[in-house]
Amino acid sequence: MQENALESRSKSILERVWQITDYLFLLAYGIITLQIVLELAGASDSSHFKQFLNAITAPLLGPFVGLFADPVFKSTHRLRISYIVALFIYMLVHLAVYGLFRLLQKRKSPEWWQ
Repeated sequence: MQENALESRSKSILERVWQITDYLFLLAYGIITLQIVLELAGASDSSHFKQFLNAITAPLLGPFVGLFADPVFKSTHRLRISYIVALFIYMLVHLAVYGLFRLLQKRKSPEWWQ
């Protein structure tokens, strides 16, 4: 009886950790997508909201800046291809983390552990 309660509790904790992780990834997707859209729309870098968004996304997008040349349309509209690549890579990382959680969820305790 105690084993089932312990197993249930650890499964519950793992599910909660997964929900939080999933939420953080979805939040990152949202702010990266917003950054891509604002760049494409030609948003002014002097805007306080754009500066705030740049500060938030800097740790996420910093490693990808300059990865590809960004085409510029009408001298203000920029297509950030490197940001799109970053979004794709974060999706792959999210998928890998999801696979890890699935493995942990289905894992059974070894017999010597009991």
